[in-house]
Amino acid sequence: MSDLKKIGSLLILLGGIVGLIEGILVILDMGLTILPSLGYFGLPAIVIGILGILFSLIALVNSGYIKIKALEFKNKWMIILIMGILMYIFASGFGGILVIIGAILFVL
Repeated sequence: MSDLKKIGSLLILLGGIVGLIEGILVILDMGLTILPSLGYFGLPAIVIGILGILFSLIALVNSGYIKIKALEFKNKWMIILIMGILMYIFASGFGGILVIIGAILFVL
């Protein structure tokens, strides 16, 4: 395994863990924000938190760190990249950026 793949794999792991933590915190209405925002309250917080956790789990499963057969896909790096983009849009900005960079390095 080349050095770029190792670095990309590590970034995917870190981004997935950050995404899981941020998803849990959004569900509990204690989300991490780098820039000030209005935040989420009530049902949107639960939905966005669950989406963040799900996207993080899919990224971690397809990178090979977690084994869940139902969440595994064939074209792994593209799925990881898409999950990083969705993580960035919905729940975890910093975790999503780490997963996107990791997916790009993973394919090189």
